[in-house]
Order: sequence, then C-alpha cells, then structure tokens
Amino acid sequence: MKMFFLLAAAALCFAGDLSRLEREIRNIEPLSGGLLGITAIHLETGEQFSYRGGERFPMASTFKIPIAVALFDKIDRGEVKLDQMYEIRPSDLHPGSGTLSELFVQPGVALSVRNLLELMLLISDNSATDILLRMAGGARGVTGKMKSLGYDGIRVDRSTAELIAGWIGAPLTSESAWSPEYFRGAFAAVTPEQRKAAAERFREDPSDTAMPDQMSALLARIHKKELHQPGSAELLLDILRRCKTGDGRIRGMLPPGLTLAHKTGTIGGTTNDVGILTLPDNLGHVALSVFVRNSTRTTEQAEKAIAHASRAVYDYFVFTAPGPKTGELDYEKLADKIVSALKPTKGERVIVRRDPGHFAWITGHIEERLKSAGAVPLRLEYRSQGEPDEGRLAKELETATAYLWMPLREGSVWISPEERKALQEWVDKGGARRQIHFHWQDGSVLPDGLPTAHPAGYDALYQDAVLNTDYKALSEKQDAIIAGLRQGTGRIRTPAGTNLMFRINNRPVNKQDGDASVERMKAAKVRVDRDVELPAGVVRVAPEENVVQGTLVIPEARLGAKIARNIRMEFQQGRMVSYTAGEGKEALDEFLKAGGPAALRFREIGIGVNPKLRPRPGEKVLPYYGYGDGVVRISLGDNEELGGAVRGGFVRWFFLTDASIDYYGEFLVKDGKVVVE
Repeated sequence: MKMFFLLAAAALCFAGDLSRLEREIRNIEPLSGGLLGITAIHLETGEQFSYRGGERFPMASTFKIPIAVALFDKIDRGEVKLDQMYEIRPSDLHPGSGTLSELFVQPGVALSVRNLLELMLLISDNSATDILLRMAGGARGVTGKMKSLGYDGIRVDRSTAELIAGWIGAPLTSESAWSPEYFRGAFAAVTPEQRKAAAERFREDPSDTAMPDQMSALLARIHKKELHQPGSAELLLDILRRCKTGDGRIRGMLPPGLTLAHKTGTIGGTTNDVGILTLPDNLGHVALSVFVRNSTRTTEQAEKAIAHASRAVYDYFVFTAPGPKTGELDYEKLADKIVSALKPTKGERVIVRRDPGHFAWITGHIEERLKSAGAVPLRLEYRSQGEPDEGRLAKELETATAYLWMPLREGSVWISPEERKALQEWVDKGGARRQIHFHWQDGSVLPDGLPTAHPAGYDALYQDAVLNTDYKALSEKQDAIIAGLRQGTGRIRTPAGTNLMFRINNRPVNKQDGDASVERMKAAKVRVDRDVELPAGVVRVAPEENVVQGTLVIPEARLGAKIARNIRMEFQQGRMVSYTAGEGKEALDEFLKAGGPAALRFREIGIGVNPKLRPRPGEKVLPYYGYGDGVVRISLGDNEELGGAVRGGFVRWFFLTDASIDYYGEFLVKDGKVVVE
C-alpha cells in the first residue's frame, strides 16, 4: 500500500494539474479511516489547493496557534509582557499532553509568559495553554480576534480541560475546585456508555473547529509577519519551527532537513498537523493544513494518511512549482556578473556569505571566478536564526577587503545585530573595503516599503536586470539626474496630494550603477557608496534637512500588525510637525512613537532609473527596492549612511510610483517615468 501511494505521488509530480492532485488526495483519504481536509497555499505565488477546505474540522491542539496569535497581539499592545511571571496553582494543572501537571504538583513554581508559550507550542502542554488562554482574553477573546482578522471559520470555545471533559463526557464543577486529583476522579466516574455518547456528540459539535482554508490563510499571514510587531512575529515563527511533536505527520515522508514551522493536534478520532513548509532549491514556502476527523483507525494510521497527503502536496509544488526551479536561473552567468562588478585584485580576500539551503549552487561558480582572478575566497555560512555570532565575522573581516551578501531564507538563517555592527565598523574604515548586496527576493516590496511574497516571474526579471542592463547608459542617465538634482530647489508631487520642496546643494549623491571595483571605492564619500547593489539602478541622496517642507501622502501602509490609510504628513524644515490618517490613526501614533525622534525626520530621496526593473502594469509588488525607472523613494529616519545629519537608528521607506519631480517646470521624473536625458 505504501509503495502504491509513493508511486502515485511521483507520477503526479509531472502533471502540473491541481485536478490530479485532488484525485491523489481522494485516493489517500481512505487511509485516514475518516475524512481528510487539506489546504495548501504557495506563499510566493498564491496558488492554492483545497480539499474539503471549507468544511469544519476539530482543531484539537492546533487551536494553540490562534491562542498564540491573540496573545502576541496583547503583548504588542503592552497588556501582557513576555517576562512577566505566573505562579502555578493546583487548579492550573490540567489533563492531557504536556509536563506541568506531572512535574509541578506542589505550589511554589512560577514561569514566565515566554516559558509558557514554549511549553504550549513546543510540547503542547495543556496546563500552559489554559493559563495563556486566560491571558489572551479567554475563548471569546481569541475567537473575536480571529473574526477581526477575517477568519470566522476559526472558533475557540473552550479551554483544553473543558474540551477533554466534553469529549469524555465528564461534567465539570467550578474551576476553583480543579486539581489533578479532581480530574482523575471526574473522568473515572464516566461509564463506557457515557463516554461513547459523549464521543458521538463531540463528532458533531461545531465548537473549537476550523476550516482548513482559513487555518492556512492564518499561517500565511504568520509567515509574512503581518499580524504582529517584528520581534513578536519572529518569536512565534521561531517557536513553531522548534515544535517537538508530530514527526510522523507532515514530516513523515518528506526529505530530511526541511524547515517546518508547525503545530499538531490530537483528540479522539481527530489527528491534525498545520504549518509552514520551506521548499528546497528556492521554490518558496507552503502554508499547509492537514486535518483528519471522525477516524475509526488508530492515530498512527491517521498520521500515515497525513504524511502521504503532505508528500503529494510537496511533490506537486516541487516539480510543478510556479516559481523558478533549479536550472532556470543561469548561475554561471550571474556569478560572472557579480565577480566582474567586484573586479577583485590579486591576493584580495573576499568573504562569500551564503545560505546553504538557498542559491547554494551559485557559490561554487563565484569561488571559481574569484580564484581565476587571483583573489582568495572565504566561504562563510549564515547562522541559524537566533544563533549568536560570538565574534567570528569580525575576526574574518580583519583581513578581508570585500564581502558578498548572498540571498538568505528569511526566518531560517540571519545576520545578527552584532554582525551588522561589525560590517558597519569594517566598511567605515574605508580603503578598498566594499560589499556587494545580492539580496534577490528580499527586494520585492510593496509601496509601503515593506517586503512581501516574491512573485512568480520576478526571478527571470531580476536575472534579466543583472545580466542585460546597459550599465554605461544607466550610469549616464544617473549622472544626468544628479546634475538635475543640483539645480536648486526641487518639488515632488503626486496625484494623491504629495507636495514636497527640497534642496540637496552639495550633499553627496549615491549612484548604484553596479560598479564595486577598488578604483570606484577611491571616490566613495559616504558609507552607502561602499554598499553596491545587484540588480543596480537607483540614485540616492539625503537632502538638506532644514529645507524639506510640504506634504507627504501615503495611500496605505502596514504598521506592525495593523494598516493605516490615507496618511498625510506635514514637514517644516525637515521635521514632521503634524500628521493625520483617514484610517488607522492609532496604529500610526504607535508606529511613530516607537521610532523615536528619528521617525519624525525626513531622511532620503531615491529615484529609480533601471527600465528593466520598472513596475509591471497591474502588479502591486515593486521589483528590487523600487530601482525601476521612475519610482521615487521617500524615507524617514537615520541618514548617517548617506552623509546626512539625522541619527537614531530608525528607518522606514515609502515608494511613490506616480510621482513627478521638477525644478521650476523642468522635469526629472514625470508621472512615474524618468524624462531627463
């Protein structure tokens, strides 16, 4: 039987047809002994597969994800703190999975909210869950949060203790009387007939259920970090990636080593696993929810059905993934361009920083070309998310003069704050020191300046921009824009109402034209001149702070877990003196307050120049940090790297795709297109 399903899944791989995937899931469903519900969303393209995705399935312990979402919302609001301590009481020790009820039967134990979160999500501790459920606003509060996010198909109605008691058929008295002894007695008093009747009622009860479609949609937003402040969003993903349960479920038949941020659930005839799966070879991520309900078979058999179904989904997206597959990108030509942009000198030591699970094939090609040029490459891998650097990068930088930032998987590996500081201090020493930034998918942003899912086709777009840009023509057009910017007082206007006056005078202007040579570094005036981007194509400058005045209008912006619309910011002498929002004013207040004084200062103007990175008609996602022809970038905050006077660490970009920039009627950019020659 197992071989049949593996062969069927393999045959499916080459179909590229969701109807074939549906037939495969139908074949797998009988293995579960019940009903199988599954929704898979490819997060980079939005392609979705759904089988019984609109039906309700008992969540069991997967309801701990909605609880965590609601709790982190309160943490972000300051109503709950991660480090606040909670003293465990006998009435907090609830039945079912976990360790609290087994290890801490005597009073006197206190745990932080963060400890409780890890117990709830890592080992599915029910006692920790019910404590956190109360902190999150109770079942009603969590369900209300889900509804506010648009998920009325996800409902939490009971604590885990009440859920288990309902399944067993044991009536519960006041919570103040609960204890491990109480639960043992209450459950032992239920007759087999009562248990059977309760299980039948439980099967039909809509309480504590979710639709697979909505659970996967929630997971997608967790992955995109749309629901919480950055620190909370990353902590939630980090804990889910370390989940200790369910190795035989989604992971059961997948290749070893894949990253999965997930949560399992089991009760009676219900067996579930929901999570975010990272596909290999730059193929993206899948939000995957697999539920089994009303199973008459063992949990192990239901787990096998989940494993087979997950493998079928994996094979579909790996072999017919809407994004690029290994081999579609010409790594050798990309390596040629990176090394030719660097123009390494003989004996020069070059650090190649890479993610072994992402764009890994290009590393060897880069190293070969560096060696051919007489340089000495040093391969240095990014560290796992949260892993400290311990000073290694700073030590390696002591003898290096070039550093290559290769693409990385967000949430799997990272650049620590200590490493960023080390790089900043190193590049500020000047000389031949420089960096090439080859961030790739991280450059796909929305007009509010924040990253979003990397669209299908943008790999080909970026490759074309790297390999086929006319760099001589690009540089000449950038020079013309720089000359135009120095004419005097300029004005930026948009149809939405932006109307800003500025002047740059003799401020240094950064020109991203793809030249990272040692010779070019001799002319570097500010830090960002030593940070060379590929793809290339923007002009950046920090205007004189005391001159910027007027109105900046932002139609829509994600601010933490919230959205503000129709934002109007008024500037005088480079300082924001007032602001309004048609929607989300409270979120804007919190955002600016959190940013400190620098959030109220004008930072930078950027003008995209590369025609190959021009935004596509009808596409909201802007290619590579708005480097496309005619895209105007406005930012707030610290502009030290550009030679400005604002400090504070805070930085936030906004992009204007329909702006005009003119000097007394002579246009550099008109209606979102560069017009200067």
